[in-house]
Amino acid sequence: MIGLNKNLVEVKPYDESWPCDFEKENKILKEILKNYKVQIEHVGSTSIPGLSAKPIIDIAIGVKDEKTLFEIESVMKNAGYDVLNEYEKKGEILARKGSQECRTHYIHMQLIDSEYWNEFMYFKKYLLEHPEEIKKYEEIKKDLSQKYANERKKYTEGKNKYISTILEKAYNLYKKS
Repeated sequence: MIGLNKNLVEVKPYDESWPCDFEKENKILKEILKNYKVQIEHVGSTSIPGLSAKPIIDIAIGVKDEKTLFEIESVMKNAGYDVLNEYEKKGEILARKGSQECRTHYIHMQLIDSEYWNEFMYFKKYLLEHPEEIKKYEEIKKDLSQKYANERKKYTEGKNKYISTILEKAYNLYKKS
């Protein structure tokens, strides 16, 4: 089952239903965005088989240009998603599904091949190709979730050093290809 209070950190063992939860939302998104050319990807920890994660499905929606990005922002708002435009700050528009007490999805709308888009794609690809890193990441997440169970921001900050290390390796490996 997916969903978690937006302020809490609870890392759960990998759930075989997470890919199905992504597919259900993917169908909804494809219908909502049927008039736009988008690339929809399951990203984040729930997209990595065997990796414990917060039970929230992360989805990346990629588009080719800013005009489309801002148009789909409006479409997502009209469809009832809680939308936060962080484009100037983080290079994405974030749509959230579920109440603050039970967030179920984070949908990251970005330009394809932007730095932030590539980080999602490279991080996932690197972990899938390096299963030893999955276990390291899982241990870090479990430790941090126990330490910062009620402090999501500190939990996220704690993961950033490891994530940065993996992204550096991933960029060196994939940027050349």
